[in-house]
Amino acid sequence: MAARAREEHGIGLVEVLVAMVVMSIGIFAIVAGFSSGFGAINRASKTSTAGTIADQQMEAFRRGAWESVDDVAGATTTGPDGRTYWIASEMDFRCPDDTAPVGTPPACVLSDGVSSRLLKRVTVTVREGSASGAVLISESSTFDQSTG
Repeated sequence: MAARAREEHGIGLVEVLVAMVVMSIGIFAIVAGFSSGFGAINRASKTSTAGTIADQQMEAFRRGAWESVDDVAGATTTGPDGRTYWIASEMDFRCPDDTAPVGTPPACVLSDGVSSRLLKRVTVTVREGSASGAVLISESSTFDQSTG
């Protein structure tokens, strides 16, 4: 037993190299995980802020009169996170059955010939930085003339 203990002189160079390679692979995997995590947090932060900006614009439409709900030309704004966002809204007329109205001024005539009320559908789009930036969020809402 004592003779065998003297033959084992410690860890060989090959074992040390194998252990270092295995440890390096593990460290690189952890670093890659942190890197992708930071990217996901950054995207989530931008999307969350863009959603807040879109909600604020939609609430401004809801506070106003039906006549004031209209297209809003694109403009840049700075979010609470200090980043620049581009926001615009588009409005189109719709009928309650989600068909396009006819005539000028637009009017809704249902398939049975009965006239119906006109709706406005507004879509607010928030992009990253400028009009050509990536779309971060787009939300739509319908406004009814009878409810103001």
